[in-house]
Amino acid sequence: MRYIEELAQQALDDEYLHELFFKIEQIQAETFFHIEPQDLDEKELFDLLRFADILSRSKIDEAKNKAYKIISLLFDKYSSNAVFQTFANSILVKLGNFQALSFIEKFSNTESKLPYEILYEKSLKEVFQKISHSEFIFTDSQYHIFETLKNSNHFSFSGPTSLGKSFIINAFIRHLITEHRGTDNLVILVPSRALINQTVNKLKQEFKDVENYTILAHPSVPVMFRKENSRYIFVFTPERLIAYLSKIDNPKIDYLFVNEAHKVIAPTDTRSPLYYHAILQAERKSIKLFFASPNVENPEIFLQLFEKSQDEKIVIKSSPVAKNRYFLDLIENKCLMFSELNKDYKLDMNFSNNDFFFWLKKLGNNDKNIIYCNSKKDTISYALDFSKNQPIKKSNNLESVKELIKEYLHDKYYLIDCLDKGIAFHFGNLPQLIREKIEWLFEEKEIDYLFCTSTLLEGVNLPAKNIFILANKIGLSKFTDVDFWNLAGRAGRMTKEMSGNIICVREKENKWNNQKEDLKVVRNKISKPFEPLMIKGQGKFFENIEASLTNKDFSNKSSSQSEKDIWNYYANLILIHEIKQDDSVLRTNFITKNKNALKILQEQKKKISVPEKILSASSMIKPKYQNEIYQSSDTQFLSSDFNYSVIVGVLQNLAEYYNWENEETGGKNPLYKPSEKIKYYAVLMDNWMKSKPLKMIISNTIIYYKNKGQIWENGSYIQFNYKEKHDINKVINLVISDIDNVLRFKLKNYFENYYMLLKEKLGALNAGANWADFLEYGTTDSKIIELQNIGIPRHLAQYILENHESCLLFENGLLQSINKNKLHQNFDIESNLYNEFCELFGFDKNTTN
Repeated sequence: MRYIEELAQQALDDEYLHELFFKIEQIQAETFFHIEPQDLDEKELFDLLRFADILSRSKIDEAKNKAYKIISLLFDKYSSNAVFQTFANSILVKLGNFQALSFIEKFSNTESKLPYEILYEKSLKEVFQKISHSEFIFTDSQYHIFETLKNSNHFSFSGPTSLGKSFIINAFIRHLITEHRGTDNLVILVPSRALINQTVNKLKQEFKDVENYTILAHPSVPVMFRKENSRYIFVFTPERLIAYLSKIDNPKIDYLFVNEAHKVIAPTDTRSPLYYHAILQAERKSIKLFFASPNVENPEIFLQLFEKSQDEKIVIKSSPVAKNRYFLDLIENKCLMFSELNKDYKLDMNFSNNDFFFWLKKLGNNDKNIIYCNSKKDTISYALDFSKNQPIKKSNNLESVKELIKEYLHDKYYLIDCLDKGIAFHFGNLPQLIREKIEWLFEEKEIDYLFCTSTLLEGVNLPAKNIFILANKIGLSKFTDVDFWNLAGRAGRMTKEMSGNIICVREKENKWNNQKEDLKVVRNKISKPFEPLMIKGQGKFFENIEASLTNKDFSNKSSSQSEKDIWNYYANLILIHEIKQDDSVLRTNFITKNKNALKILQEQKKKISVPEKILSASSMIKPKYQNEIYQSSDTQFLSSDFNYSVIVGVLQNLAEYYNWENEETGGKNPLYKPSEKIKYYAVLMDNWMKSKPLKMIISNTIIYYKNKGQIWENGSYIQFNYKEKHDINKVINLVISDIDNVLRFKLKNYFENYYMLLKEKLGALNAGANWADFLEYGTTDSKIIELQNIGIPRHLAQYILENHESCLLFENGLLQSINKNKLHQNFDIESNLYNEFCELFGFDKNTTN
């Protein structure tokens, strides 16, 4: 083995290999950009394959990656070449990349030509690395992680985006269910609601043969699933995990799997403190923690944060899909290929047409393409502009989705215009039903061009052959190494192709403009180790936490709203930890690094009389405001009987209680800028909480702005014309965003806290209605809430209750059972909801009912 490693290292350093490797990279780039390519002679091809064979026998990640990259670069031209086929099959067996092997074997039948030792190795791996209850076989890297997980109580692993982290976690969950005989309850933590349904649907498909497990996504277990031997797999966001853990009658959780774990310590993500708080609550209840992250150099950092052994970690650097990297500059008319040999190659190209859409069509023709545009506004604008000059595309699937959008949102929504041409846009706030249909159309290749925001960075699984990256930012922040490779890593689909293309495009002066700095993240494939704020304290982190606790100005007056929100949130958490006497890493470091910290914390603690359980459940809200409400004798309970005027009054009271004038005038979704926005939110709340369909809410909001004559945008009022398609779309996107981000998140958190404080002071019978539930579920109807708790979306729950209530058995307002067969027999097969109903309840949508 030592000799093989020495030989592999010699190959990696060999100038002749460098020359050949660079040449095939050039050929690949020239072919992709439609330039007459160079060619390899027979000797060069054979020598490259011999080098790849040597490298594939090594344990060195760089060697394995180069071996695979050589095969991927040669594949398009030589897939039918018998010599290539023999070498490629042998190399992929040694690399243990069975997904690529199954793909390449479609083009050949050369297994008999493999040496006996390779055939033996293949047979062994096919037996030992076969995944239980699956047709798939683990890659060597996946198998290494899986076997290590089986012997660990806590673990953290990291690898390329295309590693298949969810794939490994699901296999490990099945192992736990089998080995522990179905005695464990498990949670998968996802970054946002946009990911919940995708994850739930995959789990339901994966574990449909497991009898006593139910997959749920809400933080309460419905009565109909509370049976003696019932066990659960929950899919939660951080806030839903906190809500679940705060209810003492919920079943005990045994395992927590944190996917996209880098979100826990992302320095500019305002949700990072929420992640940290949720996971810490879980750890304090002795729940076993498992972290999976993309491209993180030091995954043990997550174990350090929660005081676990840092030895239980793995970093994987070998990728099962190769990436080709390019920079297409349409301002300065140049194109660079970034070589794996850490040098650039400038392609000799004709830039007589430097229109981005021309190049998008030229490079992306006949392939699946994702175009990253950063902002929602740009995403829609680019998709719409590109679609204008494309031919009409007709199919039954496209037509059905367009009809669904008309029925569910509005008949003038721009997404319909894009779908007319087989093009779409995608962002996290798109209603779940529409978003899933777009993802399905993309997977079915009904859509070839998908324009998107950073939702892909949160783990939405939409790989494509080509990723075009038009901006080097997420919002206002430049890409970190991890962010870039998490996005770019979606290029290339395992089992569908050998490689993917990453094309960074500069088509505006202000994008990718500082090329020396901006392109570092593209050239450099090595991610820097994470240094969490709560450990390193960079940017005067602990000093600013002290400022938040003592109501003083932050050290930098020009700080962004996101930075202020992060400091305030961590300050809340440190005070909560002081009240609980929790020696967390956060509290310990704050005390260690600030000489006045302990005194400040003790003084602040004396001022707070709110029970710790409420502070912990409402950690985003400053304890001082909670305390004022808790001690006040002037608070009023909320009724389930309300109208627009009542809601306006309630919002004005909450604005005063929680000081929205200072706390909610900045950031992405300010509640109090301008103060008149309260009236707009009251319109939304009145419609949403009264179970109105989304289409009706949009129509009513258009009428609201029609009567007002103006709409708030980018810090000021502008004229609103209800007849203009552009203005109508503005309202549609505003409504679906505000329902998701404001009603179901910001306002819900305030109302939840307010209700908990009243309940603690006055008792459950005198606390009134909990409007937080009405905001979360979009209804005051307990039956619709019950149906949503078992996993039925709001719109489908309303439809079933209105049309098929006889199939539902309720007792004391709680759902006991559903007659699924009767429901299926009576369901209208012509309804746009029929396919969704069948998928949800496990019926074959192609059979008649």
